[in-house]
Amino acid sequence: MSLRRTTLLFALAAALSGCVAIGEKAELTVYAPEIEFAAKESWPHVDRTLAISEPNASSMLDSNRIAVRPKPSTLQVYGGAVWADSAPALVQAALIDAFAEGEHFRAVVRPTDSVGADLQLRLDLRHFEAVYAEDAKQPTVVVELHATLVDRSTQQVIGSRRFRAEHEAEREKLPQVVQAYEVALGEIATAMMPWVLDAAETGFTTTGTR
Repeated sequence: MSLRRTTLLFALAAALSGCVAIGEKAELTVYAPEIEFAAKESWPHVDRTLAISEPNASSMLDSNRIAVRPKPSTLQVYGGAVWADSAPALVQAALIDAFAEGEHFRAVVRPTDSVGADLQLRLDLRHFEAVYAEDAKQPTVVVELHATLVDRSTQQVIGSRRFRAEHEAEREKLPQVVQAYEVALGEIATAMMPWVLDAAETGFTTTGTR
């Protein structure tokens, strides 16, 4: 099995909205995280095509801004940095890439691709933010997804489960926070993929939390 981990980080000069005066430029750092993931050969191989939907998300999370919660009642964003795409689109792309690892499905696609899919993984992005606990010097990244696996031919729900991962950043600097996002996403994929494979193979409805 291959173990893939790539983090793309680049900077570009871009005018920021708000208080930046006309003609002034500021460096905007764009992060495109990818996850560390290796599919296990012991996992089932399912001769079905899986479509992974872009997750539904709140208006705050459905954005390319990097969310941070400095205290429980406040959700803000990091200044001077953005994701390369909206958070739901990043999560979808990361999961499609991970689920294609090891060819455990016939194919892994987007619902918008012109490919007939047997199964559809519908997702809700509940949390995708860096959270500071009381008196903490660095945040803990929290990623939470609710997944529903649907048989597209019958529109019946095969399984439904909540997946949550938390990973503390090594430092409070944004590059280390982004690394924590990568680890948390990898943990989500590692827990979700075998569950999808088992549910698709057995066809039984299963619910729970992981």
